[in-house]
Amino acid sequence: MSINARDSILAAAAQLISREGARRLTLDAVAAEAHLSKGGLLYHFSSKDDLIRGLVETLVAQFDAEVETFTVPGKPGAWTRAYLDAAINTSAPASETHASKASGGNGPALTSTGIAAAVSNNPALLEPVREAYRRWQQNLESDGIDPVDATIVRLACDGLWLSDLIGLDPVPEPLHTAVVSRMRAMTTSANLTETVTTFPEDDNPPR
Repeated sequence: MSINARDSILAAAAQLISREGARRLTLDAVAAEAHLSKGGLLYHFSSKDDLIRGLVETLVAQFDAEVETFTVPGKPGAWTRAYLDAAINTSAPASETHASKASGGNGPALTSTGIAAAVSNNPALLEPVREAYRRWQQNLESDGIDPVDATIVRLACDGLWLSDLIGLDPVPEPLHTAVVSRMRAMTTSANLTETVTTFPEDDNPPR
């Protein structure tokens, strides 16, 4: 299988969804967007669900790679800071529109459109994201800082990203930068205390 052809099809699907919406996603439309025959597309993706699954799996792989890029091990909160930096790298202040991000590369476009396509067409296709979130949450809780603070940072990151994804009045500058700075401060050793939130043995930390 040609990796370049597969990636080109995913990018074409992302562009189509960004421009026309997830409900307009069809194999014929993606083939036309990618300048391929439908048979050429079906060689790589046997169905629309298979195509959406490819978008969603790419989302997870790209975000994992982003986190790894930003991770500087050795200090408490390192993984949480990497999660923050990776999440902000796929989000943006209100001045950077969804369309402009889609035209600048297929990373953020695939992230947003993969989720949109799965939610619109078959929510069961989000299972790789659910599995990834379980893994990411475990990493946050074992990052050497208060797991409640780490989880608050994760939820705030997710909120900024979701706001951008569905256009819920994205946070403008300079407030966006200030919010990110506050979240980063929650992950640093300067913000650590000797008291860390604990949970009864028969309970689980908030998920």
